Amino acid sequence: MFWVGLGLPGGGSAVARTAMEDPKRNGWQALVGATIRSVAVLSVAAGIGLTGVGLFCEPTHRPANAQSCEACLRASDLDACHRVALDLAAQRDYQSAIAIEEGIQARLPGSSGIAASLARMYQLGTPNTARAIALYHTALHATPGYAPALMGLGSVMQDKGELEIAGRYYARAVHESPGQPLFKVRLAEVLQLTGRDAEAQPLLQEVLARWPKSDEAASARKLLSRTTLARP
Repeated sequence: MFWVGLGLPGGGSAVARTAMEDPKRNGWQALVGATIRSVAVLSVAAGIGLTGVGLFCEPTHRPANAQSCEACLRASDLDACHRVALDLAAQRDYQSAIAIEEGIQARLPGSSGIAASLARMYQLGTPNTARAIALYHTALHATPGYAPALMGLGSVMQDKGELEIAGRYYARAVHESPGQPLFKVRLAEVLQLTGRDAEAQPLLQEVLARWPKSDEAASARKLLSRTTLARP
């Protein structure tokens, strides 16, 4: 998992723990739950009133949907609308999620978190890889070295088979956020795929030592076992 800072009205940023995993692993579900909690904390701290609770966009407490969220945008309740977009993405209604998040991004063009979230929606839900890449770069322009954007670009490049480029993005993400085990696992995986097992092993062993009970540790064990099996 990695951290995405969500730029929201009222200044400051909430930090949500999100999953840069295949959607089959319910990565977006993790993103939604964590984002809701962090948005609520930020709203209290910054004096931002949320219209509704949970995943509702208006005071009438109607379930979140793209139509009801138009009112949120008009009222500048961008934090609530962002939650709606994440909920729709979790349901794999990417078209609606993207439409909402595009509106938020237009209001908050300097938010690296919103840009990276929107990029991920394009990456997972559309064939428009060029738009996803452009948005990840927008996030990096807003916050140089922004690790979630680096991870996003790395995953795009890995999916395209550009493993050397992917490795460079992952390596920079590890440098920017050395305390995130997922970043190290992703980098190690690409290093293994490019025949650099000797460089991958210290990363994997570090994950096992520092986060022995984590999901990333389980992934590290699998990657290490591949190396062991591949030895003559």
